[in-house]
Amino acid sequence: MRWLRVACVVVLFGAVGCGPERIGSDWKAVQPSIAAPDFTLPQLDGPPVTLSALRGRVVVMEFWATWCGPCRFSLPSLEVIHQRYRDRGVCILLINEGESERAVRQWTGRRFTAPILLDAAQTAGEQYGVRAIPRLFLVDQAGRVVYAHEGYGGGLERSLSLILDRLLADSHG
Repeated sequence: MRWLRVACVVVLFGAVGCGPERIGSDWKAVQPSIAAPDFTLPQLDGPPVTLSALRGRVVVMEFWATWCGPCRFSLPSLEVIHQRYRDRGVCILLINEGESERAVRQWTGRRFTAPILLDAAQTAGEQYGVRAIPRLFLVDQAGRVVYAHEGYGGGLERSLSLILDRLLADSHG
């Protein structure tokens, strides 16, 4: 039965259309948006984080690992977004896939202030159909996945800023 739920999530995340103009063509709007699968994960330096407790905020989640070359480029960009948007109702979650706390702590050091979550058993990654990393999902204030992005090709800060600015403006207007 669990495989069926995972298959449904994979099918839903696979049913994407092109994002709006001016946003990189590799950014895919999830249409129609779907309810974000909930999870609770331990945080590297803080209490566990439950996704549903963040309802009302825009949540950007990136699944990553220390051995992943492209992740080494995307994480610093996400830290910039965290610094720029954290006071505007945006939460960045850096979700490490399958590694020990020690390995994550050793690699990250004190470089990141965005919450780093540990998905050692890869249960959250499985819920989201993550097969390759980096893999990013954007959840709107209503708790619905509205964008999915895979890989790192540059332009992450610019594209994500355009999307976040639009989502935040839509919620106030």
